[in-house]
Amino acid sequence: MADVRTYRAETMQQALDVVRRELGPDAVILHTREIPQPRFLKWRRTSQRVEVTAGTGVNVRTPAARAVQPAAVASPPKAPVDDGGVSLEIDLSRTAAPEVFAPSPELLSPPPAPTREPVTERELPSVVSQPSGSQAADSSPISSQLRSIEQMVKSLSQTAAARRSDEVPSDLFHLYAELIDGEVEDTLAQEMVCRLKAECADKELQDVQLAKARLSQMVQNELNCSGPIRVTPGQRRTVALVGPTGVGKTTTIAKLAANFRLRDGIRMGLVTVDTYRIAAVEQLRTYAEIIDLPMKVVTSPLEMRRAMDELSGLDLVLIDTAGRSPRDEPKIQELQNFLLEAKVDEVHLVMSLVASARSLETTARQFAVAGTTSVILTKLDEAAGMGALLSAARKIEAPVSYLTTGQDVPDDIETAEAERMARLVLGSESLFDH
Repeated sequence: MADVRTYRAETMQQALDVVRRELGPDAVILHTREIPQPRFLKWRRTSQRVEVTAGTGVNVRTPAARAVQPAAVASPPKAPVDDGGVSLEIDLSRTAAPEVFAPSPELLSPPPAPTREPVTERELPSVVSQPSGSQAADSSPISSQLRSIEQMVKSLSQTAAARRSDEVPSDLFHLYAELIDGEVEDTLAQEMVCRLKAECADKELQDVQLAKARLSQMVQNELNCSGPIRVTPGQRRTVALVGPTGVGKTTTIAKLAANFRLRDGIRMGLVTVDTYRIAAVEQLRTYAEIIDLPMKVVTSPLEMRRAMDELSGLDLVLIDTAGRSPRDEPKIQELQNFLLEAKVDEVHLVMSLVASARSLETTARQFAVAGTTSVILTKLDEAAGMGALLSAARKIEAPVSYLTTGQDVPDDIETAEAERMARLVLGSESLFDH
């Protein structure tokens, strides 16, 4: 009676040793295959690499015997066995033990020792670097393209560095470095230094302090400031603060109100349209109670008209508006309707200096329909560098009216002055020295 068993082991030699030990030297190898390992589920991998099917009491028909079988005689059906290893044909017509091809006797003997010496570490590079046949043909164009891209990137980097060093005068490179350290945009810093080189005599540029003073004057000329809100007793002036969300409009309103009321004694009132945020209304109401100011909350243009009528006897009315996204045109149009009913004299666009120069430019352009007359730059204490003041002045046409330098009410606000802003840009003065 046939006894067929399947064994798994790490190597073929180990599997054959188990076959000899359990089935004896007369065992016949029926099938061998390599066990595939999972490609992704690495934790399911095992050390078993080889599978061997062997048996005893099996009628074996050798290849020679099979060759003498007449071709005309119809052969009984055979079931092919092919599982990635040795392919055999088992005769299914026999009711006794199946007949299979017998492997050569060498399979049951230990394999001969390898005749080639193992590859040493010194030989590995040469082996890897010499792909054969189609692999070499396929990898060569890819390698060539990669080398070409690498050389192109390196060339562009060198060209950019050379262009920068050529455009920045060597004797003014220290001023260029100061502008860059202050977060001035690279192209703008190059432009300012090159203009300084063209407009000043060599003798002036040799004096470091004089050269920096001339650069400071150039920066100052770039900055456009409108000055503070001007109030005339007996003539009501209405000023609205608009801008995107999160830039500090309500806190800025409170700072302005505290300074006008407590320092200058101006008769004034507050109006808020920011009913979308309950916290903003309560925050402004708290400030109004502390400063002793009348405050109106409006939710429609009609209510805005009534509120302004009730505050007609004051010298200054400050209007706090809800934050709007620069891309939300319907909301900005709605804001414009409120301002038309209030008949505002000034519209101050509040923007955070933390935002990028491109974002500041986009915001200023979108809010222009609201009738922006001035800009208030907030959160200077959170900005990476004061060079953003110069970039903002280039991107925004409206003049700057106020700067805010922190959260404290009423202290952390100041009137924008071009001279101080220039010193901040060049690092000649600290933000908190004022």
